[in-house]
Amino acid sequence: MNPPVDPDVRPRGDGEALLARRMIITSGVAALAAVGAAAASSAAFGPASTISLLPDGASPPVTPPSTGSAPRNTPVPTTPTPSATSTKPPATKNPTGGTNPPATQDPRSPATANPPADRDQSYANPGAGTGATPRADTPSAAKPATKPTPQKGSTAPEFVSTGVADNDQTHAHLLARATFGPRSSDFVDVSTMGIDKWLGAQLAPASIADPDGDAAWAAFPLAKSSTAKVRSSVKQYSWDAARQTGQATLAAQVFSKRQLFEVVVDVFSNLLNVTTPSDSVWATGPDYANSVIRANALGSYAAMLHAAMRHPAMLTYLNNEKSNKVNVNENLGRELLELHTLGVASGYTEGDVRNSAMILSGRGIDYETGEFRYRADRHYVGPVATSFFADENATAEGGLDMGDRYVSVLAHHPATAATVVRKLAVRFVSDSPPQALLDRLAQTYLDNDTAILPVLKQLFASNEFWSAIGEKARRPLEDAVGSARAVGAKPSDKLADGAKNLYWVLQNLGHAPLTWTPPNGFPDVTGAWLSASQTVSRWNLHRSLTGGWMKGLTPPAKLSEELAPTVGQSNSQWIDSIAQHMIGRPLSDTHRAVLLSYLGADGSAEAEAGDAWQVPALAALVLDSPYFQLR
Repeated sequence: MNPPVDPDVRPRGDGEALLARRMIITSGVAALAAVGAAAASSAAFGPASTISLLPDGASPPVTPPSTGSAPRNTPVPTTPTPSATSTKPPATKNPTGGTNPPATQDPRSPATANPPADRDQSYANPGAGTGATPRADTPSAAKPATKPTPQKGSTAPEFVSTGVADNDQTHAHLLARATFGPRSSDFVDVSTMGIDKWLGAQLAPASIADPDGDAAWAAFPLAKSSTAKVRSSVKQYSWDAARQTGQATLAAQVFSKRQLFEVVVDVFSNLLNVTTPSDSVWATGPDYANSVIRANALGSYAAMLHAAMRHPAMLTYLNNEKSNKVNVNENLGRELLELHTLGVASGYTEGDVRNSAMILSGRGIDYETGEFRYRADRHYVGPVATSFFADENATAEGGLDMGDRYVSVLAHHPATAATVVRKLAVRFVSDSPPQALLDRLAQTYLDNDTAILPVLKQLFASNEFWSAIGEKARRPLEDAVGSARAVGAKPSDKLADGAKNLYWVLQNLGHAPLTWTPPNGFPDVTGAWLSASQTVSRWNLHRSLTGGWMKGLTPPAKLSEELAPTVGQSNSQWIDSIAQHMIGRPLSDTHRAVLLSYLGADGSAEAEAGDAWQVPALAALVLDSPYFQLR
């Protein structure tokens, strides 16, 4: 059994660090010191002392510069011109006959500069990919499988055995990672159910009654609409439905009880990113989010990948509907290898990219309905060969099935296993997850026919997960959603207003759901989000939420009333009750003393009812602190 985990002690192992030294929010300047937070709150809540909420003995860390670079092949939004009939694509300058131009003569891997194996790695480990670590050999053959179908959600909780002790510390760690931010009721749930039963229920989201989550989706009626429904409901090329999808996603993250499902959905929405809203997915974005990502998030990656490679949103986003046998567009073929499966450092070549694009040619859309359509007359015919797949590709009519076989080989490839499990481990464990854990998870992925549930079960049962306290920081999305959940915001008739308000705040912070423009998805490591201005914006958001100023995201009762001092409660006990409500745990003696200094109060003295107006400021300072900002 794993030992209990104490967030205030130094973790064992390589790269050990004090809990708060993991908190890097202000580009190497202040690491979330609450001096500025207290000053920012003084104008609204009253005078404040100069304080610091850095953990005991910690100094502000200095962050080296990122070596990340802009991704290739950023798609240009396209606006197809509807044709007279659904059987003909829009006019193109290029003929559809003839032979395909020869593949590139450069056999080198796209990773000739030896970049990191994962885009987040350059943020997490500046300097990675500079040549110190050799690239993998050319991808080996992988066993193809039949095209799977999405799994239905189970109404019976999954069996999970983590072998970890049930205590306040392990509960807090689990809830910090497996939710977008725990509510006070979540601490009660996991304490009552125990870790294993709580996880088992979360991994079978259909087993959890979720009226608040249902209300979140109902507030945005176009967010779960089919392509046909969207096309009949909004003006052509209007972003209304696509934007509602992002806003409904955000609302579900705030209000749904199926928190782990929402977190996993977010991971795969970024792995198979389609910018929503954008011109090319104005009608198809909602269906993509629901029928590709949400339908398969706890199913198999093979099913998700097959669905993505046949979905009009992905095909138009990466310009595959423009691809034909004379002029093959390489965007989808390249990103399928680089981002969705093998990874840029796996050893595939530029020739593989070219053949990947030829294999996928013919996959497009019906321009009258907006639905997927395979166009045999646009499919390249002739032998295709990559370093891990070959086919005679003898007929245009067989091109779709051949492409499915190709996608299946990729989904079951060991390099794809490494890509998928790394995304999950970066989300749930650390910015630089241990290789031994990644290897075990990848083998589980392969042994279970790309099923995602077994990987998650093994991840949550791993020592690496339970010893990774303080090794993740909240990005803007987790900060905003977690703050709304911490203050106890509940659905109301203003739910849509609240989600929209928060969506635009996150848009300004660069992290509104589904809006990342390049095809590589939002970065998921701390180093990608370092900004002093963003820190101040987050502090301001905390004060808006704790003060009840954001319509639609207010708690049932004002915090100043709900958390007012009670008769006989000392100032120290009062501060602890506020912290317990916001983060599920009291503060250390040192940090409690900081907030007492802010109040100018004696900890042992009885708290005064007249100080209740200070609750929003105290609650906001708790949200500013590493106690909340670290996950």
